[in-house]
Amino acid sequence: MDIFIVDDNPSIRKFLLQIIPTLSKEYRIIGVAASVEEGLISLEVQKPDLLILDVELPDGKGFDILQKLSEKNEKGIFEGNVIFATAHDHYALRAIKYSALDYLLKPIDPEALEQALLKAVQQIKNKQLLQDFTQQKINTLRQNLENVEQNEENIKAQKIVLSDAEKIYLVSVEEIMRCESNGNYTFFYLTENRTITITQSIKVFEQMLPKSIFYRVHRSHLMNLNFFEFLDKKDGGTIHLKDGSTLPVAVRRKDELLERLKSIK
Repeated sequence: MDIFIVDDNPSIRKFLLQIIPTLSKEYRIIGVAASVEEGLISLEVQKPDLLILDVELPDGKGFDILQKLSEKNEKGIFEGNVIFATAHDHYALRAIKYSALDYLLKPIDPEALEQALLKAVQQIKNKQLLQDFTQQKINTLRQNLENVEQNEENIKAQKIVLSDAEKIYLVSVEEIMRCESNGNYTFFYLTENRTITITQSIKVFEQMLPKSIFYRVHRSHLMNLNFFEFLDKKDGGTIHLKDGSTLPVAVRRKDELLERLKSIK
């Protein structure tokens, strides 16, 4: 797997150059860049399988590289896999997660890096996934980041990209009724009786989804408060949702849940 790195932080570049080759003999770093301009010059010639891309660069944002490469591509898309890297664990990170195939939070954890690279290898083996990093996904990222920069949380406009072993889904946040954890898997229960299974922990999605309407009611359950119907106080408490499903509620979270429900508009 040929890897290209775009990051303006010398220590991050050094770290990645040192650790990635130790993770697998199949990982080859074919180039590095420190800005949008440098990245574009190199990537017009280089054709990496994977791009590790910083979000904030001195002369723009990482997704500007994807946009410009897509504009020059006859197919109108950037055909590589992308892992975003960022030092900002706030709304911008959530926007990145909505549209990236994966992400790394700085300082980069070696185990998280290894897992992201393994995921990229799996996706490369599936040609359809490579073809599905489309202009729509880049536009979704741009839209989400613009909303964040304008300090807006327009829930109806927000979308999240979910990928399983065979497909990539573009899902509106308001369609997600609840998420359920089972080990390293998270089951998304959507409107119209749709279900998607993702190989990531529920904690990732708890951080990603807007806290204004999503609440972790139990270690295994994250719910959209807009689908709450009633709370049965018997036997420790059971939440009933509008689709007829039921969820347990942790005792220590019950009072906070009731306060959160009061804030729903």
